[in-house]
Amino acid sequence: MSFVKKLKDNGYRISKAREIICDILESSGHSHYSVDEIHTKTQTIDKTIDLTTVYRTLELLEELNLIEHAHQEHGSGIYYKKEKNNSIHMTCYSCNKIFDVSNKTVEKINYELKRDLNFKEVRNHFIYSGLCNNC
Repeated sequence: MSFVKKLKDNGYRISKAREIICDILESSGHSHYSVDEIHTKTQTIDKTIDLTTVYRTLELLEELNLIEHAHQEHGSGIYYKKEKNNSIHMTCYSCNKIFDVSNKTVEKINYELKRDLNFKEVRNHFIYSGLCNNC
């Protein structure tokens, strides 16, 4: 389902700015963007889109479960399309490249957290960081 359709179906007004932001995210594949990166992309299409509109649109899309965000150690949060699989990331603090952690590894981490802390479910909104082999 398209992001714009989902917004309409939930009673939200669709402005040209929201449509542009939705298009950027939907066509992103599995790219990860900071708010500033999304805003910069909007500026190549329409210079009138402000940062507040980007933030508000991202908030709505996250409420509708279409995108997720994660927090980096010493940087801005990143936003990306929500997928069926768990999504944990690791970023290199030298080159800033973002890596997806495999589902197998995520399952192991979640299992250990649930077992050690006696939890039924584990979620996260953060990113591990380290130094990649290329750096």
